Amino acid sequence: MQNANTAPDVPRILATADSRHYAIDRLLEPVRWVFRITSLTVLAVMVSLPFIQVVLREIFARPVVGVEELTRFMLICSVFLALPYVVAAGANIRMEELVAILPERALRMLKVLTAATAATTFAVMAVASLIAIRSNLDNATPTLGIPYWIFLGAALASFTMTAVECAVQLLKVLQNRPLYITFPMEEEPPADFDLLAEQRSRE
Repeated sequence: MQNANTAPDVPRILATADSRHYAIDRLLEPVRWVFRITSLTVLAVMVSLPFIQVVLREIFARPVVGVEELTRFMLICSVFLALPYVVAAGANIRMEELVAILPERALRMLKVLTAATAATTFAVMAVASLIAIRSNLDNATPTLGIPYWIFLGAALASFTMTAVECAVQLLKVLQNRPLYITFPMEEEPPADFDLLAEQRSRE
């Protein structure tokens, strides 16, 4: 028989809140949507480019020069642009087994330390990205001539927004609020949800 004081076999369920529940989340929601839609658009383009290149090369014998370089550019930008959303939603990797055995007080202190450290780190990285932009205004990629400031601009926007998200999480920890947010369309349906009954009720 398992002792009540032993660690649970399953990780703790993350506490999340609707992205419009708190005032600070409502303020940031339009910016979050910009990052979310932009990252999805860049990801879709990145996935489509190799397919288009194969079709043009194998069927029409007219490959486009520089598609590989553009795909790498899209990959870099998609990672940067998706980072704030990953942090805000709590989708980053955590050591759930360690979190599960920590007492509540120690866990709260760890959350405060983590959020403060992350906010500071990303703020420093944002400043470093800005300095890098100023130092590379005349540099570009060799094939397509894509300016380096576009890559670094995506990093600057990403690190700045991620620093803001970490600062918001620090504020939420201090106020004992759920750290992570979900968009309304991402919420799990209730356990007794019946899709067929829902469809029949709409007919």
